[in-house]
Amino acid sequence: MKKVIFLVLLANYSIASFAQIEEKTVNKIYLQIGGGASSHNGSSAGVSIEAVFKKNWIGGFSYQNLVTDPSNVPSDYQPARVTVFPFTFDESPNVETNIYSLTTGKCFKAGQRTWFSTEAGISYVKSQKVNYTHNNANNGGWNIIIIGEEPSNYNTTIENKAAMGGVLKADFTWAFASVAGLGAGVYTNINSIQSTVGFELKLSIGWMNIKKKHS
Repeated sequence: MKKVIFLVLLANYSIASFAQIEEKTVNKIYLQIGGGASSHNGSSAGVSIEAVFKKNWIGGFSYQNLVTDPSNVPSDYQPARVTVFPFTFDESPNVETNIYSLTTGKCFKAGQRTWFSTEAGISYVKSQKVNYTHNNANNGGWNIIIIGEEPSNYNTTIENKAAMGGVLKADFTWAFASVAGLGAGVYTNINSIQSTVGFELKLSIGWMNIKKKHS
């Protein structure tokens, strides 16, 4: 959360600075805050800053946080179960991934207040790998338990890892005001730790450069 707040403040400062650039250089510049779902039963949240230049070239910097299931779960894995009658909860390790990306692409105007964008770029990925070791626990079925825990048949350790990756994304944005908009996007991040695909809804705040129609 501290990283997101820092990046939001940095992006707001950048927007204020870019607002002083002549309109001949920049068509739009805005901050995006979004969240959604990803592969591996994951959820995502992130923030980015996007600038649309003349000839509709677009450049961006983004930070994204993902929380997902591991991609290397053994086929016979059974999670630990905690029971407080009448409820039973599974306990499985999650993987947290932080992705920092630089992207560039093209913006395509769809209407007076709408546009599409497609981008590709590179990412620095900080993530985790879950290592599984079979512990031969007797976890072959359900037991009648009022309060207790049934162990998993695997012990797990979490290893922190870092890698470079590649990102592809496509967004649709609707500017409902001169300084704000809503949008949706899809993305994929390909890296050697755990690749993901996902979908996000986004709030955009900044200079949308909506030109009024002449009567």
